Amino acid sequence: MLFPDLNGYSEDTSFNIDIEFLSVSYINVPASLPDIAIREVSADLLPENTDKRLLQYDEKVFELLVDGRTYYVIAGGMLVGTNRRENKDRIADDHQRLRHDSVLVTA
Repeated sequence: MLFPDLNGYSEDTSFNIDIEFLSVSYINVPASLPDIAIREVSADLLPENTDKRLLQYDEKVFELLVDGRTYYVIAGGMLVGTNRRENKDRIADDHQRLRHDSVLVTA
């Protein structure tokens, strides 16, 4: 994401896409998520070595496909949203809550 004071800034491309998982009981994701696809799947698709007791509170299973590899998240829900952070937001603020300009998906 480029900020308004940087060369190459464009309203059409300068934003973040945030993926939030809520009430997570299991997460296995890579550090970088280029070309990600996410879908909710049946618990039957989890690898056999995954502890099924993690599903005891009716959590959902999310499958993430990243660069041809499959990862899983067990969580109560998911939200995908966009946001634009301006220059003043570059400094970390522990009291700041994540705000979205638009919510793309909730599950």
